[in-house]
Amino acid sequence: MRITDARTGQRTEVRPHRVGLLHAIVDVGEQDRPFDLGDLRALVAGDVLARTCEAQGLQVITELVVPDAPGERTQALLEAADQLGVHPPARLSTRHAVADSDRATADLAITSRSPVHPDAPSVPLLVTGPVRGPRHARPESAAEPPVSIVADERDPLALRLTFLEHAVTAPIRLTDDDLANAAARLAGWRALVADSAREPSRPPEADMVQAGFDGLDEDLDARVAVRALYALEARAALPDGARFETFVRLDQILALELGRDIGRSPG
Repeated sequence: MRITDARTGQRTEVRPHRVGLLHAIVDVGEQDRPFDLGDLRALVAGDVLARTCEAQGLQVITELVVPDAPGERTQALLEAADQLGVHPPARLSTRHAVADSDRATADLAITSRSPVHPDAPSVPLLVTGPVRGPRHARPESAAEPPVSIVADERDPLALRLTFLEHAVTAPIRLTDDDLANAAARLAGWRALVADSAREPSRPPEADMVQAGFDGLDEDLDARVAVRALYALEARAALPDGARFETFVRLDQILALELGRDIGRSPG
């Protein structure tokens, strides 16, 4: 996996210090400020990293670093991240408590903040782009999770899909229409997967799966994998069994719960 290191601007190979084990730090939040959509985006990026590496046989330890002692607002952030399909971090640390040695042994740092950790310049740094949401999506208190405001009655995973449709370092300006359209796309793909699951299984489309992984290996770019979902929907001649297996394989890393409606009656 390679990223563009935010400190140097250079393409950098992410190399685990220990064979078969990647230690990733996800550093979010500012002191005395509510967590926001940008922080959730960094957590989603860390989750995509872990899922991609694990699908390729590499174990990942994700460490979440927050500004101060975990409390109500950190719990709200973790609950919001859970709604977006983010696995809980293996470790939870405060920015003050993370020792220099811990940073130096990390293999990758992902943050929603400006470039940080000058004490550990050898650790590749990925800075996720900022997110501006609808006006009503701004938390009014430190403990208020932004996703609960953005999602309304829609599928919270629509927000995850919207994140994945952009380059991970690019800024995003969200609108209500963006989220509504993403929710509709998810509903359509889930219905298609449920229909395809009724047919005999066939091998997945290897080129689509490989292209998705290749994109993620370059700056955690999920856009190729998302475009493959559109292509699967459009390829009418593709056997349903192959369509189903390809959707499922890509969803292993995208985590959009595309198999949610399998076995449910159309009504």
